[in-house]
Amino acid sequence: MSPGLVVIGEAPSEHLNCYSGYTTICQNTAGDILFDCNGNYVDVFTSSSYQVDALLDMDQERGGFFYAGTLVVSPRAEAAHLGQ
Repeated sequence: MSPGLVVIGEAPSEHLNCYSGYTTICQNTAGDILFDCNGNYVDVFTSSSYQVDALLDMDQERGGFFYAGTLVVSPRAEAAHLGQ
């Protein structure tokens, strides 16, 4: 399996695995996480300000949440977004 994003649940840090080499969101820091699925894209919002550098910035908004980025779930959609 090769996940595009790994969500690390809320737990004491000594019980968490950081999953190095993967794009992660840590619920301890991000708070509530909302995934808004839109075809080939998943917009990710959090209840606390949280940045995920590996996600695309498609400048989305959702009332009461912070935009963390967008996960592309289709290689064709990513190529189209990058103009390829």
